[in-house]
Amino acid sequence: MASCDAARDEPAAPPPDAKQVDAAVRAIDAYLAAEKPSEATFVAERLAAEAPGLMRAHEIHGRALVALAMQPDLPTEDRAAVFGRAADAYERATEIDSGNAALHHATGVVCDTAGRHEAAVRHYEAAHRIAPGNAQFALYLGLARSRDGAADDARRLLEEAERAMPESPDPKAALADLAMRTGDADGARRKIAEARALAPASNELRLADARMRRLAGAPRESLELLMPLDAPLRRELGFAEEIAAAHLALGDARTAAGVLDESASAAPNDWKRSLRAATAWMRAGDPVRATICADAAAVAGAPPEAVRAAISEASVPRPGG
Repeated sequence: MASCDAARDEPAAPPPDAKQVDAAVRAIDAYLAAEKPSEATFVAERLAAEAPGLMRAHEIHGRALVALAMQPDLPTEDRAAVFGRAADAYERATEIDSGNAALHHATGVVCDTAGRHEAAVRHYEAAHRIAPGNAQFALYLGLARSRDGAADDARRLLEEAERAMPESPDPKAALADLAMRTGDADGARRKIAEARALAPASNELRLADARMRRLAGAPRESLELLMPLDAPLRRELGFAEEIAAAHLALGDARTAAGVLDESASAAPNDWKRSLRAATAWMRAGDPVRATICADAAAVAGAPPEAVRAAISEASVPRPGG
């Protein structure tokens, strides 16, 4: 029988050569093009394990994991875990190629999506430092600065991006959001109007406009923008939450709860939506419907403590309370 020392002395498998790497990358790209992210991830994981010092291996592993995380039937908790693995892969790639601005930017975006805001900011900063003339890098760093409350720095970066991309609505929309955060409602409405003029068909900008109108004290205008949209779009999470918030601002808690309930019914595997609906029904004074939504969340995998919090009358303000 071979000893443990003998087993440890066995030579490691040689890393793949350039031709093997190219073949693996082509296979991964082919799987991604065919919308087979599970197969792409399997090959990418093997490549990253066999070539741990190769940036390309970790970057394409991250791309495969992002594609896997974007599968619509993936449960919410699984999606979060896969995005976390993607962020890990991208971070390893940037450790190997630390001077690659585009790679830092991509890593920042994936880290942001995975909920790792501090890491995202670090990579956005690196991208902008390496390529200060890139407007897209300035835009994303400006957005991050805005979220962190660094208004002056955010405004400088976003105005820099706006000057470099005068035909893009994105810097204008970001400046509108910053204006709203700093209490400049008129400035926010002016900037979002400029953004929408550049992309009038954008439903995301319509949603941003609606949100700003509600926050400025005009919830009816918010509903006038959103209610003409097709029903499936209104049931998507961001749109449903904004429509519900507008109804709540008008004092109609039951309609707000019903909007969130419909959104939850459209995505039964998303337990967080069901818990939002449960909380809304408690706010509307309907514990029976709240319990139904909470039970649906539990079936979808919600943690028991989250379910208890959603249906706790003590944790949710009641109308007139």
